[in-house]
Amino acid sequence: MTRNSIEIRVWMQRHQVRQADIRRELGYTDPKTVWATIEGRENNRRVLGWLLDNGCPATLLALPEDMQMAA
Repeated sequence: MTRNSIEIRVWMQRHQVRQADIRRELGYTDPKTVWATIEGRENNRRVLGWLLDNGCPATLLALPEDMQMAA
């Protein structure tokens, strides 16, 4: 399964969440980490966990196997 970045962005817009908000809340200075995770180029577990914890459906995230069990 691949990460559905378009639907993740739609969810973010509906919930008024910006990548900068996620980055700031997680303490990252480089915006690439959040962007690359949303795009499916990285599997940053902190970013994926933040999205899950804030209501983003797991079906959109194509979680790594170790995170699928927790979700």
